[in-house]
Amino acid sequence: MHLFFSLLAVVAFSQAPALTAADQLQEAARKGDAATVKRLLDEGVDVNTKFRYGTTALFYACDHGHVDVVKVLLDKGADLTLKDTFYGFTPLMLAISPAQKRKPAHTEIAKLLIAKGAPGKEDALSGAIQADDAALAKFILDSGGVSAPKLSDALEMAKTANKTEMVSLLEAAGAKPPEEFKMDAAQLQRFAGAYRSGSGNELIVAVAGGRLSLALPGTSGAQLGTLAAKDATTFRGVGMAGLSVGFKIEGDKVTGFTLMPPQGGPVVYTRVESK
Repeated sequence: MHLFFSLLAVVAFSQAPALTAADQLQEAARKGDAATVKRLLDEGVDVNTKFRYGTTALFYACDHGHVDVVKVLLDKGADLTLKDTFYGFTPLMLAISPAQKRKPAHTEIAKLLIAKGAPGKEDALSGAIQADDAALAKFILDSGGVSAPKLSDALEMAKTANKTEMVSLLEAAGAKPPEEFKMDAAQLQRFAGAYRSGSGNELIVAVAGGRLSLALPGTSGAQLGTLAAKDATTFRGVGMAGLSVGFKIEGDKVTGFTLMPPQGGPVVYTRVESK
């Protein structure tokens, strides 16, 4: 009987289709086999071959933290601007916030990508702060080109998270606290209420500590985040990596808002009338 199952296994293995050169590139990039990656590219495999969700070998190497593979791919002209079709991530975003366990190699990869001109450096600064990666944050700040508003947002994020080293780095780079549009309690109270998106998700807007707060329904007021006014209808997420909320006012009534996350498209919420 054991011999019978062994024969079946041999037959099944012999019938399995051989991996294409592109499949081999994907596997080598995932496993960190820089020598095989280089060989396949030298043999003519396109460095920007698309895999599932529009990813390339660079996505896998960045996610898994394979520095040597990333170097080979960059030398061969890997496209840094591509986004996957599922999350909208770029290779740099995966290096900053990988699906795998983050390790020092991810910092080195992010530096390589930024030095090569990868888009999204300002968002990478927010990611470095969230990951408490002072070395990467310093590299980004030293490279220059971060706008004053982004520096302000980053400083507020670091202060909110009590990351004193990050605060010192940002202040040394010239970051200033963001200016806040002043609104009294009565003005803020106009925005308070329940809101629902087209997909049925609900958010509660409340007034707390002289600012608006976001919470999920049924959480006894547990906050998802705090919103600070930028103008009469637009609010930014405090320490929330560029998230903003724009309220819609019809007549004298707030009827909804558009949630604009730092990545991905806007989400429209409509005010739920109380019964």
